[in-house]
Amino acid sequence: MMQQKLILKINYLIFLLFFFSAIQAAEGGPCKDYGECDKFKYSLNDIESLQRGASTYINYCYGCHSLKYSRWGRVAKDLQIPEDIFFENLVFDNSIKPGDLMVGAMPSESADWFGVMPPDLTLVSRYKGDDWIYSYLRAYYEDSSKQYGVNNLVYPGTAMPNVLLTLQGNQKLVCKDIPIIASNGGEQRDNNGDTVYKEKCGFLEVEEGTGELSKKEFDNLIYDLTNFLVYVGEPIKATRERIGWYVVFYFLIFTALSLLLYREFHKDYNS
Repeated sequence: MMQQKLILKINYLIFLLFFFSAIQAAEGGPCKDYGECDKFKYSLNDIESLQRGASTYINYCYGCHSLKYSRWGRVAKDLQIPEDIFFENLVFDNSIKPGDLMVGAMPSESADWFGVMPPDLTLVSRYKGDDWIYSYLRAYYEDSSKQYGVNNLVYPGTAMPNVLLTLQGNQKLVCKDIPIIASNGGEQRDNNGDTVYKEKCGFLEVEEGTGELSKKEFDNLIYDLTNFLVYVGEPIKATRERIGWYVVFYFLIFTALSLLLYREFHKDYNS
């Protein structure tokens, strides 16, 4: 009887372990002056999104940031891009082979240019979180006091220039009049029944007509780019999560059968 109870407890603990590991998302880092990080829900089964994200990364990010734990051929295979098409359009060095690591081409003296060596981003989604990345890439704003004329609300004082500036446009910090919230949770009103406003600064706003993309198009581009970085951080993630649900289902069935078996043994014990 004690053995049956022990088996049930072990099965229950294993079930909880697999359940939470299957649904747990990466925790994002604090977004500092930005406030709460914007929520990002990855879609690793959306191959087209991953393909667009790979194209954006290689064209705009790979010049500085390597993906040294990834291989060209593996990325092409996982993203369902024929190898010849992938190498023709996204690989700009004829000496690179499918089995080569994506080590980048940034020389060691780049630390002198930027003040810090541009980090490898293979695992950035694992230690920063996908919410953080999605917010960070959309939180650049003009700041003439900085070396590259930009700053970032999520990572103040960032050494990275806004390489997507031409796509997004000139984003600035602006002030807006917002309603004052009363103690009852509603908007505060004056004696005439009009809403009382106060000026609050720190809102991000893109100057109209300065970017190649609309706000929605740019947000979609950043979504695809972040989605690709989530994939690169753990290429097996989609498969792991899918198998995880099968394992959870297995333990549910196994626990139910163990419970039935325990009841049968318990009948003999009572008799």
